[in-house]
Amino acid sequence: MRKLAVVLAVLALAGCENEVEGVHKQVAEHLHNPKTAKFGNVRIDTKGTICGQVRGKDDAGQYEAYRSYVAIKGADGQYEIIVDDGGNNLRIREYCGGADLQRRAEALADQPAPEGWDVEVIQGANMGALTDMTARLIEKGIPSSVEYRDGKPVVLMGPFPSKAEADARKAEVMAKLGTDSIVIQHGAQR
Repeated sequence: MRKLAVVLAVLALAGCENEVEGVHKQVAEHLHNPKTAKFGNVRIDTKGTICGQVRGKDDAGQYEAYRSYVAIKGADGQYEIIVDDGGNNLRIREYCGGADLQRRAEALADQPAPEGWDVEVIQGANMGALTDMTARLIEKGIPSSVEYRDGKPVVLMGPFPSKAEADARKAEVMAKLGTDSIVIQHGAQR
């Protein structure tokens, strides 16, 4: 009986891997050069939704910045693929984490930020250990700090004096690490 359970678990994982491979082929088609696709931070929820980041090489052979994607499994077993070209796709964040944070940030985006701007890493399910996240940032020369909000650790970069500087850091973090983040007012989310 135990061997049967192990065999069934292995078969389920193999089926899952085949689905992920199929989704990755579809996601890669959104790139300039699909054969060069590199995936990171891939995670699957209990409904079969697949989230992650992807990048590939451009026509000059240089890797482009990472972009977030989601593959939403429909009732028919087919996937709807959404790839975020701009870095602020709310629908992706609704499925992959960070939607509430983005809504709060957007509500305050046009108001002055007397204390400056922060970049907050969006930590969805299975994003890895907090120490791994901060170590990857340090490895790429990006200073960060950890703050506790409602008893949960949050990785922040900043404060930056202008929103443009915070947006530039957000883009750098996505480009270098494929780590999704959002720009917020410093002190506004506490």
